[in-house]
Amino acid sequence: MPSKIDSNLLIDRVEFKLYAAEKHLNKLQEIESKYRNMEKDDIELQVEMEIDCFLSQILGAVDSLLIQIDMKLELGISIEKVDLNTIQSALNAKTKNIGLLTEVHQASEYNSWLWALKEFRNQTMQRPSKLIQDHFFYDKTRAFASKQRNKSLVNPDEYTNKNLIPYFQKSVKEVRQLVNTVRMKEPLLT
Repeated sequence: MPSKIDSNLLIDRVEFKLYAAEKHLNKLQEIESKYRNMEKDDIELQVEMEIDCFLSQILGAVDSLLIQIDMKLELGISIEKVDLNTIQSALNAKTKNIGLLTEVHQASEYNSWLWALKEFRNQTMQRPSKLIQDHFFYDKTRAFASKQRNKSLVNPDEYTNKNLIPYFQKSVKEVRQLVNTVRMKEPLLT
């Protein structure tokens, strides 16, 4: 018999995505604590899979929230067309809580935290397909995360590469807060 927590996760896709992202983050933390030298320990593929899965799940939580808004507010948008602008347009047209997505828009603006997270995901999708061509992918990924946390530094080459996990932890908190903020504005989403 499934637990109440498991049942809730299966009912609420947004929470499921956040839970899955946290599981992938936990796996990355385990890998980092167990293996100090990614190349020597030959676990780059595992790290890369966990990073990709984390990014997919954490950004999927926002996408799932938009789908949930479409369904609960009966906006009538087909699932393949659901995105931030389409949902906002439908909310405006039907005068249904037009300020519902204000924080999502702010977080998605150029150089804001959600924009940076999406950009980070986009950069990971553009890397060479063979790990051998890019032995330093893990360090580059961590450097990108560090840059997003420390934009005020003058020389980007001086960023520390040890901020990937804290960056991901912060991202989970930010997405969870964003989801909660939107849900508090609209009772049908709770």
